[in-house]
Amino acid sequence: MAFEKYEDDTWKELLRDNRVKLVEQIDLERNLWSILESRNVLNSRSITSIKSGRNEYEQREALLDYINHKRPTEDKVKFAKALIEDQQEHIVSSYLTKPGDKLPVTQDVPSKENESSQLNRGCLIDIAKGITPTFMLHDLARNLHISPDSVSTHLTNNGGIAGDLRMAALDTLTEWEQANGHKPGAEKVLGEALCKIGLNGLAKKHLNYSG
Repeated sequence: MAFEKYEDDTWKELLRDNRVKLVEQIDLERNLWSILESRNVLNSRSITSIKSGRNEYEQREALLDYINHKRPTEDKVKFAKALIEDQQEHIVSSYLTKPGDKLPVTQDVPSKENESSQLNRGCLIDIAKGITPTFMLHDLARNLHISPDSVSTHLTNNGGIAGDLRMAALDTLTEWEQANGHKPGAEKVLGEALCKIGLNGLAKKHLNYSG
């Protein structure tokens, strides 16, 4: 049986019985928050509530509690699919499927934009790590024509100005990539934006761009 057909009681049992392993192994430093938001499982308010005042381990606990106790069955399915999309399929196969069941052979078909995107997730993660301090993120967003309000939202969702700048930068880059990553010359555009704020090294290393 594919997990899409599980009843809510089955999901609750899996999330409860495998809670310790899930809390230990779910990776929040990739793109899970953004994927869950794009699937309408979370919104900016719920993300802020889950993250506020908690370290990463506690955020995992709070996220699992929210998914298990406050979201309908369909959102538990979306949670599993979000983990797969975030390259955490091993967690789903190990802890969110019943013994003997398998993951569906065909998952959600990526959109044409994502399918043809020139920028992979690992590239964006590596670039995000090098965007510091906060004003540099705002400068990069301006060069990429991302609104200041959007950047402020990403910062708030990741703990505010003193929060996780790397994740806020990743969310900002992901927003831009989802809208522009499929377009010809996307790597050059991002490379130029990085060079304009003095991050020539990042542009060269991760985009092979030297402007």
